[in-house]
Amino acid sequence: MIIADRKPLGELLEMIQDCRKVLIVGCKGCVTVCNVGGMKEVGILAAAVRIARKKEGNPIEIDEKTLERQCDPEYLEGIKDVVSDYDAVISMACGVGPQFLSERYPDQRFLPAVN
Repeated sequence: MIIADRKPLGELLEMIQDCRKVLIVGCKGCVTVCNVGGMKEVGILAAAVRIARKKEGNPIEIDEKTLERQCDPEYLEGIKDVVSDYDAVISMACGVGPQFLSERYPDQRFLPAVN
């Protein structure tokens, strides 16, 4: 069983402070069951980041995607056509997600949003 908590917003904002365009990728697996990284939580995080960055006078473009599972390599293909379009990709999956994503797309910067 996976137990997860989202990192604090301030920590995530610090990780992407130099980014102008970010993709937030959720997972329909375990973190959805924990109410931490599914489609709903991706939308909530994206909205919170947009609002925080706008308040700072540093707006950001954020896209959202939720994969079936980030722990199955076959589902990682769901972002292959867009992954290089971003300054960074935030993974809302368990620890396996950012690891598998970084192995599949080594030229991209992946950041974990979940502890």
